[in-house]
Amino acid sequence: MKNKSKLTRRCNQIVFSFIALVLITFSSLLQASPLSKEEQAHVIIVTSPTAQKLQKLADDIGTDIYFYVEGLTGKTGGKIGRSEGVIFVPSIITSDGDRISSTASIPKITVLLNESGEAIHAISGGRAKLSKEILFNLMDVEYLGLWGVDFRFEHLNLSLFTKLKRLRVTGGEIKTLSLPKYGTLTYAIIESGTLVNINYLSQQKILQYLYLNAKESIDYKYLEKNESLTHLILMLNIQTIAIETLINLKEVTLYNPKGNDIENISKLNKLKYLTLKWPEDRGISTVKLPKSLEILMIMNPHRYSLMPLVNLPNLKEVTFNGGDITQVPILEDLPQLETLEISDSKLTSLDGIEKLTSLKYVRFEKNEITDISALFPLENLIEIDLSDSKFKRLEYIGKKPHLDILKLSDSELESVDFDAIAKYPYCSISIEFTPFEMNASDDDLDKIYNLWEKGHL
Repeated sequence: MKNKSKLTRRCNQIVFSFIALVLITFSSLLQASPLSKEEQAHVIIVTSPTAQKLQKLADDIGTDIYFYVEGLTGKTGGKIGRSEGVIFVPSIITSDGDRISSTASIPKITVLLNESGEAIHAISGGRAKLSKEILFNLMDVEYLGLWGVDFRFEHLNLSLFTKLKRLRVTGGEIKTLSLPKYGTLTYAIIESGTLVNINYLSQQKILQYLYLNAKESIDYKYLEKNESLTHLILMLNIQTIAIETLINLKEVTLYNPKGNDIENISKLNKLKYLTLKWPEDRGISTVKLPKSLEILMIMNPHRYSLMPLVNLPNLKEVTFNGGDITQVPILEDLPQLETLEISDSKLTSLDGIEKLTSLKYVRFEKNEITDISALFPLENLIEIDLSDSKFKRLEYIGKKPHLDILKLSDSELESVDFDAIAKYPYCSISIEFTPFEMNASDDDLDKIYNLWEKGHL
């Protein structure tokens, strides 16, 4: 039955090729109307040696493969995401507007050809089978996305891919990955629980974006001294890296960092964005950050691993999310700091922020805060978030001419000083799911709900 199916497919290919040749001849000799884009694409596909070879190889191992032609039935999607830090292999967009991305859900291979019939972009996922022979015939692609592929080999060898610019390998059971030996990569995402070796990592001299999450045995020393990297997302385990040698980094995300991983990070004088996830090592508390830093995010920190944030003239935004923070970390000499978030932690007091007069947005959702007197001197505040806190009474909180949003939902708010909040006529106050909302009279609730509306008439 399987051989019969293969024979049927081959016969169909021959018939389609014949039809394509007839269409070309008929259109040319009789000067008929030009072929539609779909017909032109079909002609290119059935006359492309690369496409026909790939079709046969896919048939041989039972893999579905689909072809599109650039400018006719498909195109390469955008290369940059909504955030500068997003790195990915672009999708293939069909003429119908469908977006085909490398995902783990649909078992197929999708190939975009140029008008010469050469493969320039390939995406596969959903446990689609991929053989060495298929991979060999994709050697000229510029973009390659492989997500949850059923590799029929343990060594993903891309060493001879001389045009490959962007690569994504997520999942799949491979042990060795050979990157292009001539260093053509500019973007790469590599995520694997089985990968133990990466070849030609040090050859990637124009690599700008790298997301690397692999086994502990991957040696990061081959990344060191790379002068092209500007964005790095790295899972750190037993291996360490001299991150200060990556002198052109602008954005860094590190998982499980230790103090010795970032002890010299202050030398990165181009670094603007830093994210640390699960930094539990006490050694981090002594780390000094570069003065160029603009945005700092620390996820699930241990309170003993927080470094003082002092004398950072360009720092604009600080976020601490999760962990067991009980008090505001040391924050001093931060003249441009506008946003401070400490959420989903154990914060009881806001003491320490009263001198940060440049603050505009403060977010302390899901904490144990009862005292907010430290907010009193902060006159530039636009947004205050005290949702899901222990805060019980809303009173006058100081001169706040720009205050626009005050979030108290899910807090323990019990009472409101209406004379006090009348001083904030342009402020929207949310009190949903609080004891006050449940127990207040309709008149009191109307006063709250109408305040913002009245101020914006």
